[in-house]
Amino acid sequence: MAIKINDIPPEGLTLELSQQLDLFDEGTASTAVTAALKIIPVGDGIIRLTGRVQARPELECSRCLKRFPYSIDAELNIEASPVAAMGAEPEHELTGGELETDFYQGDEIDPFEFVKEQLLISVPMVPLHDPGCKGLCPTCGTDLNAATCGCSDRGQEGFGPFAELKDLFKK
Repeated sequence: MAIKINDIPPEGLTLELSQQLDLFDEGTASTAVTAALKIIPVGDGIIRLTGRVQARPELECSRCLKRFPYSIDAELNIEASPVAAMGAEPEHELTGGELETDFYQGDEIDPFEFVKEQLLISVPMVPLHDPGCKGLCPTCGTDLNAATCGCSDRGQEGFGPFAELKDLFKK
């Protein structure tokens, strides 16, 4: 859904969006996203996007690799400028204002690009299905949430490539 910048009225444009997105670029649009956005032109091609974004993507637990649904309910507050506003230099040091500004090319924007960016920022770096998740055994791969294995005890007692280092400073 592309919106021409020049077609946005001075009082702004209100959008209610609902779409399936391929949030993690996996090839299937499996994440249902709803967004209530207000797009307001600020001037000189700069636009401000505000609103609320909601989604429930399926994440993979970083410890046990189980897939689980994760709820996102995030505020959106973005200021976007045309790329031409940065200047002609191909590379330059970013200023404080540029770090807080998104950029767009051409004379139209796709609000879902900004929504997708906000959703990706809202996903935890280390997703866990449960804070008490025990993960997988590093030796045999057993899911320690469902069962125990005999090799998990060896991991604590000098097992592995760095076992020899434990006595290094004792001498």
